[in-house]
Amino acid sequence: MATKYKLLPKNWNISSLTLASFNLLTTHSLESQNFNHMGIPHFLVIPYPVLGHVNPLMHLSQLLAKHGCKITFLNTEFSHKRLNTTSGVGLDNLKGSEIKFVTLPDGLGPEDDRSDQKKVVFSIKSNMPTMLPKLIEDVNALDVDNKITCIVVTMSMAWALKVGNKLGIKGALLWPASATSLALCDCIPRLIDDGIIDSYGIPFKKQEILLSPNMPLMDTSNLPWRGHDKLHFDHIVHEMQTMTLGDWWLCNSTYDLEPAAFCISPRFLPIGPLMASESNKSSFWQEDTTCLEWLDQQPPHSVIYVSFGSLAVVEPNQFKELALGLDFLNKPFLWVVRPSNDNKVNNAYPVEFHGSKGRIVGWAPQKKILNHLAIACFISHCGWNSTIEGVCGGIPFLCWPFAKDQLVNKSYICDVWKVGVGLDKDENGIISKEEIRKKVEQLLGDEDIKASSLKLKELTLKNIAKGGQSSKNVEKFINWAK
Repeated sequence: MATKYKLLPKNWNISSLTLASFNLLTTHSLESQNFNHMGIPHFLVIPYPVLGHVNPLMHLSQLLAKHGCKITFLNTEFSHKRLNTTSGVGLDNLKGSEIKFVTLPDGLGPEDDRSDQKKVVFSIKSNMPTMLPKLIEDVNALDVDNKITCIVVTMSMAWALKVGNKLGIKGALLWPASATSLALCDCIPRLIDDGIIDSYGIPFKKQEILLSPNMPLMDTSNLPWRGHDKLHFDHIVHEMQTMTLGDWWLCNSTYDLEPAAFCISPRFLPIGPLMASESNKSSFWQEDTTCLEWLDQQPPHSVIYVSFGSLAVVEPNQFKELALGLDFLNKPFLWVVRPSNDNKVNNAYPVEFHGSKGRIVGWAPQKKILNHLAIACFISHCGWNSTIEGVCGGIPFLCWPFAKDQLVNKSYICDVWKVGVGLDKDENGIISKEEIRKKVEQLLGDEDIKASSLKLKELTLKNIAKGGQSSKNVEKFINWAK
């Protein structure tokens, strides 16, 4: 079903791919399925247990439930308990809806470090696949007229598609990062065959490659798997192979944001932006909502918002420089300093740091913040969920990527969409306080970026309006699942 891409030379030029050609591709692929319009689709959704996967799948679940679908949401026991006891937000508010929650153990003990993602992935793959058939049987027994018709997973949970396939249950993937990063992972075999990377995922040389016409040039030093070992790379390769059991690779993106990426494979289906209400967003930490009252007291477009998501770790020396940089700005700032698992902050603030103009919180209602009139710009790690939320808030970005797809996302933000600028490291690999101040002032003085940010917001949100491209795709997906 997947189509092969051509690795194009740097000087390749072709006229723009049209939305009409994309529509023809997805419509043909979807309508060529043997639809059964009888009955209510029942989705079993299974996220990998990190917030960047749980939240998009929660948003999709709410969207499907609004269309009358039945949802069974499978968390690991540890993740479910943490979501309920720490935030008490996402799951409690959904009781009584079409979303029901079930759990399976991840195989780890309470003493195990679940920030070690390799350990978590290995344990889940070793324990959960044998338990899933019984869980499906139990869920189906509760409502024999509405048995599970489709399994939707995120990355690292593709093993569940294999289980579903053996049971005759349809499968789909929700990719929590950009469609471009999915395209890069999908093209790994060709990148190896064409001598771009070796079997470890390491580029033979630093160069720029073009996956498809009108996609931005990709620097081989910024490939999503760079900085990881062969075990991680092999995991991605294996996941991509297993994911082909899913008929659809759903993307929290839009045709407007990444048009060329969606022409790489007819499996790709943009259904974003997935924007459920903030009150139903799950969290591993208690959100400090008092920062919204603080924002209400700040002048319009005056506050620098700083957040690096749920996983990125700032080294102590860089943390100190960031703190001093925020002081150095002499502007109001809202800074999310994520607590560790025991709810203690890991980094120490420098003695010179005053923070008198700012507000520091452990975790925050980000979507509400990014839609607040007081926010001037967003210093972000460029994780895809944060990128989508910033775009939908119409907020200019100051890009501080750490790893994986964040580097590719930065190239879209700065070079393609032109809604942000990047921060550069010094010879010691540190983003200095002077660099932070210089780039913030540059960004806040750039009227073109502000205008582009508002234009991109309008363009992106149109997709989820009635009759929008993403709304149509969701309906097609539901019809396929019936």
